[in-house]
Amino acid sequence: MNRRNSQFDAYVLEIHKVLDQLDYYHLLGVQPGAGVSRVREAFLSIAAKFHPDRNRDASDEVRAALYEIFKRLNEAYRVLCDPQKKAVYDQGLAEGRVRLEQTHRAAGPKSPEDALKSPQARQFYRQAASDLKRGALMQAELNLKLASTHEKSPNAAIEALRAKLEDAKKQKGKN
Repeated sequence: MNRRNSQFDAYVLEIHKVLDQLDYYHLLGVQPGAGVSRVREAFLSIAAKFHPDRNRDASDEVRAALYEIFKRLNEAYRVLCDPQKKAVYDQGLAEGRVRLEQTHRAAGPKSPEDALKSPQARQFYRQAASDLKRGALMQAELNLKLASTHEKSPNAAIEALRAKLEDAKKQKGKN
């Protein structure tokens, strides 16, 4: 039988109470001048202890606190490992802000193929895009049809690539 460490649970709840007051450096336990490798090392060490999946047997209150702490740990890690975000964060920290204010968030997938659900559709989509880029229009059309078949539902990325393919076919017809 696995017994919870009540001291750890109390510690989690105490951290959760002051979470909004902790800057990223204190949260990860690193100095402001720490390099990416030190930040990564600290993050991995702390994340291993506070990961919600490692604490499934905790009470609902502790699990909710762990979830919030873990989200903030990830936020700190992403900011402190990105030189541009870190510079903006350090400036804000000097002005008393302990969190990086995100002015905008990228919505949606990073690349069009990430919007595809089927791994096979992604594979055929990548091949179709590659074929189109090198001017192999017939192969691109075939791979795009195969991507559509595997995706099952309509997909904007496939339709956008299909439009590019049609444009390329029209251009080739004009020449």
